[in-house]
Amino acid sequence: MRGHTTKNVITGRYRDVCHDAQGHQLWDSGWQNNRIVQSCNLLLAALIKREADIDGISYWAIGTGNPEWDKRIPSPTFTDTKLFNEVARVPLALSQIVYIGDENEVSESVTARLEITASFSGNALGFENSQPLREFGLFGGDASETSNSGFMIDFIIHPRYDLTLGSTLTRKVHLTFTSTTCPQDGLTGFGSMLPVISIDGVGRRFSAALNLAGVNTLNDLLNLNPLSPVGSVPMVKLREFRAKARMVLGFRADFTPFILFAEEDISSLLQANPETLAEEMASSLVTPESIVQMQEALAMLQVALDDVILQEITLQDLIRPQLQ
Repeated sequence: MRGHTTKNVITGRYRDVCHDAQGHQLWDSGWQNNRIVQSCNLLLAALIKREADIDGISYWAIGTGNPEWDKRIPSPTFTDTKLFNEVARVPLALSQIVYIGDENEVSESVTARLEITASFSGNALGFENSQPLREFGLFGGDASETSNSGFMIDFIIHPRYDLTLGSTLTRKVHLTFTSTTCPQDGLTGFGSMLPVISIDGVGRRFSAALNLAGVNTLNDLLNLNPLSPVGSVPMVKLREFRAKARMVLGFRADFTPFILFAEEDISSLLQANPETLAEEMASSLVTPESIVQMQEALAMLQVALDDVILQEITLQDLIRPQLQ
């Protein structure tokens, strides 16, 4: 396609349902975004090469995470390779991994989508009374019963769940192996794979409807037919979200002069005093005026993205694609 770039991508989503000892449903998380990590690509390469003693998805690990996450849930990063604090993992049988079609129906033939299902109970895992859980991940390759072993495929940090001895958590993950196209002049290397909930105004209400329709990333959002309704999302809101996604994917600015602030998050940089930042740089090339220009460029992201995301994105995330 002229003027477009095709990218092979892996997207994921998960859903948790918890039942009590009598089988009554306690809660349902609905479908949520699922972070695919870099080591998944390494696993795929090893499988294609037929590396010895390398297997596909074989274990599901769960962890307590960090209690500090109860104040503000962080987002997993692409380079994460293990859970923060793994406390248990269960082996996955082949029967727990199935092919699914576009309507999430089980398929006997090979498709580009997988559904992985597992159940976790406090009794089976040997927990005492109750166990707080905040994270999970799928592992493969040379994974074993040993904590942190193997290639991590995805990493999810979720609100705290207390798994009691009488409760059972049933978890499903959908992995989709697909390709997507983006306008070449809109690709910056940043933002295309951000989850749709990153867009200001989407929130959990609209992100659930978008995820259910297979719209997980900003790329997915822009590849939608703008004339087709998506679940309960009002068309006027859908146009707003697409416009903001286009702002992010079309974002261009040279931040290499400010590399000293590479580890600072965008939200902090937007709120900082320009004169103070210029003094910290101690460079004749960086003036309060140039800092203001940087902040005005970043303000485009402030308009389009939720502030929680702006607190997680660093200037390095914007600079890295320019250096590749």
